[in-house]
Amino acid sequence: MRLSAERRSGISEQAYGWISNIQRFSLHDGPGIRSIIFFKGCQMRCAWCANPEGQTAEQDVFFHADRCLHCGNCADLCPTGLHSMNQNVHVLERDRRCVGCQLCEERCPAAALNIVGEHVSAQNAFERVMADEIWFRQSGGGVTLSGGEVAMQPEFARVLIEQLKAEDIHTAIETAGYASWHAIHQATAGCDLILYDLKSAEDALHTRFTGVSNKTILRNLARLLQGGQQIIIRIPVIPHFNDAPDQADKLLALISALTQGKKNFQGVELLPYHLFGTGKYKLLNMEYDWNRGSANVDNFLCMAHHYRLPLKVSGTLAG
Repeated sequence: MRLSAERRSGISEQAYGWISNIQRFSLHDGPGIRSIIFFKGCQMRCAWCANPEGQTAEQDVFFHADRCLHCGNCADLCPTGLHSMNQNVHVLERDRRCVGCQLCEERCPAAALNIVGEHVSAQNAFERVMADEIWFRQSGGGVTLSGGEVAMQPEFARVLIEQLKAEDIHTAIETAGYASWHAIHQATAGCDLILYDLKSAEDALHTRFTGVSNKTILRNLARLLQGGQQIIIRIPVIPHFNDAPDQADKLLALISALTQGKKNFQGVELLPYHLFGTGKYKLLNMEYDWNRGSANVDNFLCMAHHYRLPLKVSGTLAG
């Protein structure tokens, strides 16, 4: 087993990208024990999004208003005027840009502020995930790039994948596929596994609730299925969007047609809807309007037999 002390060299370290978090010891989003690097920035605006902090490629501020002591420390320190005081009450001017100095977070006596988002080098991200190298090797795990949307930062993704593959680390990329083919290909070309999200077979419905057409997404998936990388298609099962029998049938029929005879297709995973991310909206002063109960995965499970599609319910939840 080759560990960190025997690291190979020669990979460029000059790519930089935005990330929101690195999650360690994940048992989903690929085989074995994994670290997940969440890229920051996404072109889509899914109405049920569980990671609103991943939508913009810049710093965001989580503000726990119920903790704030209105002491004014942050207003005194902030270089951009993002924090201010009005009649001894703290005001967060969200039209001002956070530059990520983290002075407010460091000096807040009530832990009411958290800066979300880092602009890091590929080398920095690589070194951080490789701290768990021994767990990857012992479990058959590795590293998954997720988002946000990985294809918004294809060069950053490419360099990270190259660095990890030079160390024989299993790599996976989760993508919603809404990007140019050049960006998708650049981001995914070197990885072992692609986790490809499909949300709806109907373009009008997809556009209404995600903000973008599904046509580019389907074209990119068709091209990826022509290659040799393993692909798992993931369906976020969303109540009152795609979990009704007719919607489930259309989506599985589409997947069946696209994957017919494709040896690199590894099956379908259902990602059940959840409410775990709704608290983030309050912290970002955003509205969350998709509180519509639980999703019905049974329609997909029943219809998968008709289309002879290998299908399972994932431990990962819809995001």
